[in-house]
Amino acid sequence: MKNFKAKLTGAIVLFMIIMLVPMIVLAVTNENVQIISNTDEQGNKEYIVYIQELMQTNFASAVSNSETTPEQDLNFVTARDGEGNYVAQIKEDAVTEGSTYLYVKYNQDNQERTDILQLDLSNALDKTDMEYVENTTKRIGTEIVDNLVEIDEEINGVQTKLTVGGLRITDTDNATYQYQLMKVNEGTSYSRLVELADELNSENYNQKDIYSKIQLTSEFYTLYNQLIERATWEAVVNNEIRQPSDAVDGDQYVVLIRKTAEDGTVTTDAKLMVSQITPYEEREDVEETRTVQETAKLPITGDSIVLFVALAVVVIALIIVFVRMKKLNKKEDK
Repeated sequence: MKNFKAKLTGAIVLFMIIMLVPMIVLAVTNENVQIISNTDEQGNKEYIVYIQELMQTNFASAVSNSETTPEQDLNFVTARDGEGNYVAQIKEDAVTEGSTYLYVKYNQDNQERTDILQLDLSNALDKTDMEYVENTTKRIGTEIVDNLVEIDEEINGVQTKLTVGGLRITDTDNATYQYQLMKVNEGTSYSRLVELADELNSENYNQKDIYSKIQLTSEFYTLYNQLIERATWEAVVNNEIRQPSDAVDGDQYVVLIRKTAEDGTVTTDAKLMVSQITPYEEREDVEETRTVQETAKLPITGDSIVLFVALAVVVIALIIVFVRMKKLNKKEDK
């Protein structure tokens, strides 16, 4: 009898363990979940949850503010985005204060499984933020220039000219501009921003799936705003942003630009500037100029040849006259 009770107790415990296994709380990280929010024309907001492992798996989901809600009390629905990916769709009116839990039901190895994910909807990337990131570097018009005069003066008796590269603001709006220029050093926030920008502007970006795009733009958006908040702004003079005069060829700089319109509207943007430096160009000083002029006093031209011939004829005539006069003098002496 005791053995039967022990076996029965063991079976009940085993059954409870089996029943509890599918209900697993997963840690939400950027590695497996991305969330984007969107507001329609009527002002209704919703959240779209992408679960990396389940984007191609037919699953149903339900939302609750508790991780212990019985499944029979949940309303499971299946949703897909415009690209055909399976997603969890959460209406804003279904979200209450406190924690938000997403129940995800799907089949795995021919077994029905329900996982519970705790979501932080405050970190959702808004669809307009995603578009904002994709338009970064395009919000404030600039052009690259490489002939900005930095120095044009006499240094140690030599007239010296130094030209540098930089950016020229091409916006036609009546606005004021400020900037911060930071050199890109390896392992810094600015180098990471450049890496992300390169990915966003690469041809491969359009080939990425929506999960990867959200992941990339979300990181860029967060980092970009952190750098903007910490920026120390300087006024842009003559619509020119010059590279440092001590830069060398190939140095990279992130240029953060802030534009303030007449109505107070503030627009920010980021540009990547690669240093193009022209070394000191030494021009001829006074002594060198005189030397050049002297070597050019008698140019070899057609007129000069005529002059040489005429001079030779005169010299020969003088020699003939001189010789005849010598002969006449000798005859008189005899």
